Parts: sequence; structure tokens; C-alpha cells
Amino acid sequence: MKLYPQSVCAFAILSLCCVLITVKESNSTFVPGRCACPKTQQGVRGQLKALIVLPQSSTCHSVTVIVTLQRNNKSVCLNPEAPLAKQLIRCWNRVKQLGRDVKLCLQRRKTRGGQRQQTRQRRKGQNRKVSS
Repeated sequence: MKLYPQSVCAFAILSLCCVLITVKESNSTFVPGRCACPKTQQGVRGQLKALIVLPQSSTCHSVTVIVTLQRNNKSVCLNPEAPLAKQLIRCWNRVKQLGRDVKLCLQRRKTRGGQRQQTRQRRKGQNRKVSS
């Protein structure tokens, strides 16, 4: 089989064009294992100013929860498995689904002297069946 320089050159140019088109069409770059939050905390104290929830993506295998504290404008990453983060993620999903403002998720309920525990105990007592 005899190779002609003209056909080899045409094949090389065609291959180069295919590679360039493929690279151009894939606009995203893949960086494995890069999450926005390398370190997370279990919770934060104080009022929250802003909330950002980033879903799982090809670059990060877990949900990312970032809150901004009102007192010092500091951004803190929360552990998505922590109770506060789970509550914020549920609220974020509900608010986005209903088309409401995310600031609703930032309002924390204040408890007064164990009032919640007392109401829970009362509810447990009311749910018991009385046998006669």
C-alpha cells in the first residue's frame, strides 16, 4: 500500500479539525474533587444574613451549604449532614419550588426556656390511649 503525501496531509488536517471542534464544543473544564468548601462546620451561632446551597455536581460529590453571618459578614461552610444544614437545605428546596424569597430560611425561631420540650411532652401525653 502506497501512501501519498497529499492524502496523508489531508487526513492530518481533517483529524486536527475534528479535535478542535470537539474541544470548542465542550466549554467546561473538568477539575475532579474541587468543592467550594474544603472544610465545614457543624453549625453556627447568631443571625444569618445570606444562604447559598449548591447541589451536587461533577466537580463536587456533596451538597454545599454556605451561610453568611450577619454580625461580621463572614461566610461559613456547613456540613451537609449536620442538623442545621439539613434544615436549611429542606427550606431552600421548598422556597425554590414555591418561588419565594430565600431570606425566609434565614429566620430562626427563638425558644423560651424549654417551651418546646414542654409542648412535646404534652403532645406525647395526649397521644396515649386511655384504657377504661
